[in-house]
Amino acid sequence: MRALLVVSLLLGSQVVGVAHAATLTARVNFSDVATAPPAGYARDFGEPYGPRGNGQTYGWVALGTTTPLSLVGNGRNRGGGGDVRLATLVHAQLPASSPGVPTPGSWEIAVPAGAYRVTVSVGDAGTAVDSAHWLNVEDQNAVAAFKPTSTAKHASATRVVVVTDGRLTLSPRGGSNTKLNHVDVDGLPDGSPSVRAVTPANLATGVPPTSAVVADLRLPAGAVDPATLSSTTVRLTRVSDGAAVPVNVITSGGGDVVNASPLAPLAASTAYRFAVTDGVRDVAGNAFRPFSSVFTTGTAPGGGPVAFQQVFGVATGAPFTSVAFGPDGRLYAATFTGQIRRYPVNADGTLGAATVIDAVRAHAVAAGLPGAPNRTVIGLAFDPASTPSAPVLWVTDNFGGTSNAPDWSGKVARLSGPDLATYTEVVTDLPRSIKDHETNSLAFGPDGALYLTQGSMNAMGAQDSTWGDRPEHLLSAAVLKLHPSRLPAALPVNVRTGAGGSYDPYAANAPLTIHATGVRNAYDLAWHRNGHLYVPTNGSAAGGNAPATPSPLPASCASRPDGPYTGPPVPAVTNNPQAETDYVFDVKPGKYYGHPAPVRCEWVLAGGNPTSAADPFQTDAYPVGTPPDRNFDLAGTYDAGVHASANGVVEYRGGAFGGRLDGRLLVVRYSSGQDVQFFDVAANGALSNRTTGATGMTGFNQPLDIAQSPATGFLYVTELGANRITLLRPAA
Repeated sequence: MRALLVVSLLLGSQVVGVAHAATLTARVNFSDVATAPPAGYARDFGEPYGPRGNGQTYGWVALGTTTPLSLVGNGRNRGGGGDVRLATLVHAQLPASSPGVPTPGSWEIAVPAGAYRVTVSVGDAGTAVDSAHWLNVEDQNAVAAFKPTSTAKHASATRVVVVTDGRLTLSPRGGSNTKLNHVDVDGLPDGSPSVRAVTPANLATGVPPTSAVVADLRLPAGAVDPATLSSTTVRLTRVSDGAAVPVNVITSGGGDVVNASPLAPLAASTAYRFAVTDGVRDVAGNAFRPFSSVFTTGTAPGGGPVAFQQVFGVATGAPFTSVAFGPDGRLYAATFTGQIRRYPVNADGTLGAATVIDAVRAHAVAAGLPGAPNRTVIGLAFDPASTPSAPVLWVTDNFGGTSNAPDWSGKVARLSGPDLATYTEVVTDLPRSIKDHETNSLAFGPDGALYLTQGSMNAMGAQDSTWGDRPEHLLSAAVLKLHPSRLPAALPVNVRTGAGGSYDPYAANAPLTIHATGVRNAYDLAWHRNGHLYVPTNGSAAGGNAPATPSPLPASCASRPDGPYTGPPVPAVTNNPQAETDYVFDVKPGKYYGHPAPVRCEWVLAGGNPTSAADPFQTDAYPVGTPPDRNFDLAGTYDAGVHASANGVVEYRGGAFGGRLDGRLLVVRYSSGQDVQFFDVAANGALSNRTTGATGMTGFNQPLDIAQSPATGFLYVTELGANRITLLRPAA
C-alpha cells in the first residue's frame, strides 16, 4: 500500500508524518502591505507566486496560467473597525483606468494532492458597488455574479475540492473587478466519492438550453446509489434568484455518472448553478463530497429544417427498450422484463390495445434461467422471409437485470408461429458484463446476414472494479455477424469462447463471426440505403483502465486476423481522468473502433496520442507518440456528444418536410440532451452537420430507441424514464 505524506502548514509550522491522506491547513488574509493580518492568518498583499517566510508557497499568477504575477499595489484596507478579514482586500481584476495596470490574476497555494475544504470571501467594505464578483475554487464555482449593494457588501462560500496538480487555485474568471478578502483551507481525509468533472464545465457559455448536466464521478468504493439521486440531492438552480429548476436525476447503467436533465428547456442566455450535495451516496453508503458549478445557456435553437408534433404516451405501463415495425404493419415493442407488446396502429398514428407476447419469459421459466421469468429483450429484427400472415422475429435475450449479471448469459432467439409463441434458441453463451453491457440490437444486412451489437465487459478495455473485474472476451465489444446459411440443423449454437468454451469465430464456416471490433457498447445499429452500417456507441465515463502490451506478447498475437501484431508497445492507463465522447461509427468489416481487447491483441484506447498537436479522439493520458491501432477507422468515427448515451438509430425515409429529412440519420440521446439528433449522410457514407434542438425532438425522459412507420413516416420513441412510447408526427 502506498504511504502518503501528511503535511500541516499553519503560519509556518510544519508537521510531517505518515498517514492515509495529504493534508494542509492555511489561513490567508488579503490586504494592503501595511495591515497586519488578524490572529491565525498569514498576509497576502499581491506578491507573485513563490515561497513565503512562513514555510508556505503561495501568491498570484496571470489568469489562466502558472506565470507569477505581481499585484502589489492592488491591496486595500477600508478601515472602520470590525472584522479585519472583511475590511481588507486585494483587487484580482483592477479596472484598467490607466496604463500599466496589471493583468487580471488568479491566486494559488501549493498543496499536496488531496481533498480540501475551502472557504472564501469576496467584497468591499467601502462604498464601491461597481463589481460583479465571480470566484472559482479549482474546477468549482463559489461565487457567481455577486453585485454588492449598500447593505450587502460581501459574499462567502465553502467548497470541497480535489487537487491533483499540486496547486489549489482561486480564479476570478467570469467576474468584473473581483476583490478577495480571505481564504481558509483545510485538508480532508481521502476516500470519499466525489465529482471528477462536469459537462458542461464550470463557467461554460453558449450551452444549448436543451442540454442535461452530467458529472463524471470518482468512486473509490463502488457505483453511485441510484436510490439517493433526486432533485433534492442533485440541484439545478437559476443563479439570479436561486429558483429551482425541475430536473430528472439518473445515473448510467454502470453507476459512474450523475445526470440532471431539465424537464423543460432552460431559458436562453441565463446562468444556472449545478450542485451535488452530500445527500448523494455510493453503494457502500459513503456520502459524496459536495460539488458546485455554474454555466450559462446560449440562444434557443432555431428549430432547424423540420418540426414534429409530440403525442406523449401513445403506449404506457412498461419499461420499453426497443421498437420495430413488422411486415403486418403493427408496432412491436420490447421490454426490460422480456415481454414483447404488439400494437395495431391507428390512422392518426396512435396505438390500439396491445397483444402481449410472453414467449421469451415462458422459455426462461421452462429453462430455469437465472432471474426467470424476467429477461431483457433489446434486439428486434424481422426475418427477410417474414410475411404479414407469418412474421418471424429474431430477438436478443439477456439476463433481466443490470447488476451482478452472470457472464456468458446472452442469447439470440427466433420467435415464430401464431402470436410468435414458438421460441427457438439459436445462439447461446454470448458474453455479458456484470452490469448493463449485453447483447443488444439486431439488424439484417443487404447480404441476408444478421448483425448484432455486443457490449464490452468493462469501461476502457482493461479490468476494473466498477465493472466487476471482468476482462474482455473474444466476442465482446464488437459487431458480430450471424450467417443463417451456416447454422446447423441442431440448435442452439454455443459460442462461449472462454471458461470452458471452445468456440472459434475465425474457423471456416463458423456461423457467428466478428464483423468489426472495438465497439464499446452499441445499443443499436442501422443499415442505410447507401450500403453503410451505422452504429451509435456509448463511450466510457472517466475512471476506467486501458491495457498495456505485455512483454513478451501473447502467442495469439501472431495469428491476429489482419496479420501478426508486433508492436508498438502501448503503456497502460489507470483511472483515466478523461471521459470518452459518444460516437456514431460507419462500421466496416475488419476495422477497429477504439475499445481495447487484449484477447484480440488490441491495446490502444480510441485515437491514442500520436502527435503533440490535438489529435482526433485523443487519449490525453498516453505519452505523445502513441499511435492508434493500425486498424482504427478514423474516417468512420463521428462525434455524437460527450455523455450523449447515443442509442437508437434509424434512417429517415420519406418526403415529409419537402424531403429535407429524407436519408438523414436520426440518433436518440438517452443522457445529455435526452433528445433526437440527426446527421446529414453523403452517398460515400460520410456524416456531417450534427443537428440538435429541432422542434418536437427534445424534452424526452430517458429515450432509448426510435422506429419509423413505413406507411406514414411517423416516428415512435421509447422513453424508459416514463415507461411510455411517444409518437412524433410531422407538424403541419
